[in-house]
Amino acid sequence: MAMPLIPAVLLLLNPADAVTLSRTFQLGEKLSYSVNGHISIEQRQIGLNTFIPEDLDLSYKFSTETVQLKADGIADLIYVRPTITQTEGETFDSPPKTSVEKVNQRVRLTVSPINEILKVKDETVPKKKNVRNWLLGRQEGANPFAPFISEVQRLALFFGPLDSSLDFNPKFNFDEVKIGDSWKRTVGFSPQKLKGKNNQAVQRLDYAYVYKGEVTSNGKSVRRIEAKLDLDTDLAEFYHQLTDSKPSDTGLGKFPLKFSGVIQFDIDPKTGRTLLAQATSTGGFSLFTIDDAVDAKLEQKFKGRTKMTLDSVALTPPKKGS
Repeated sequence: MAMPLIPAVLLLLNPADAVTLSRTFQLGEKLSYSVNGHISIEQRQIGLNTFIPEDLDLSYKFSTETVQLKADGIADLIYVRPTITQTEGETFDSPPKTSVEKVNQRVRLTVSPINEILKVKDETVPKKKNVRNWLLGRQEGANPFAPFISEVQRLALFFGPLDSSLDFNPKFNFDEVKIGDSWKRTVGFSPQKLKGKNNQAVQRLDYAYVYKGEVTSNGKSVRRIEAKLDLDTDLAEFYHQLTDSKPSDTGLGKFPLKFSGVIQFDIDPKTGRTLLAQATSTGGFSLFTIDDAVDAKLEQKFKGRTKMTLDSVALTPPKKGS
């Protein structure tokens, strides 16, 4: 007589809230997105009591078109990003400045059902400069640390290479997930001090994802995934290793840098498409010389926010020869 209880026991062992996060692709499917980011920067040099503010907006639209379906749910997509718009905020001596860069970016991507980019073929003609250098490119001639700072500010806006920007995120877990389950994916690399040693090594920089369950967003039932990213390091020793120099050569003492970011993704439960992504971040750094470890020569604080929205979904006949 105890047999009828077995299904109930099995139900407890296999909770109904476990879900598989996966992208499904349809041949000829075209998705169009908008990405808008804003970063507020405050900077001061030694001798100044107040921080000088600076605002920067970056935005672009992109589309993906599924041109080939492969085994195991993998698909080839054509990714197109025509332009990037940059607006520098008003300063004491100049009005806002807006510029539009025609990048005409076209890339053929092989993408897995968990949003991993497996293969990249750049079909852009002609090749354009890398957007990673935009943020502080105008300072690179005078500031040898600009590439480092630019990289972190790029992270603050979640702009940059396709595998770490919002465009093909979140990366899904390999296994089923329940509310509260977490997983990690590498999005970049950062210098970290080796435990128990005096030197540094480049280590992984990971998104830590958490599945939050199904929620209502913009009147629709969606699956919510949250991602966090944290960086707390000192770039001084890493810089000296990279440039094969010593503190006595550069005068650089400490270069502590911190960054943290949070992204909320709203995912279509049926297709696995990202419907909405909203990101916020904070960070900053201080630059000290070997002669003065108390008063920073240069300090910077920044806050970023970025939003990605799915604008439209369309089905078009596959193009011959794609």
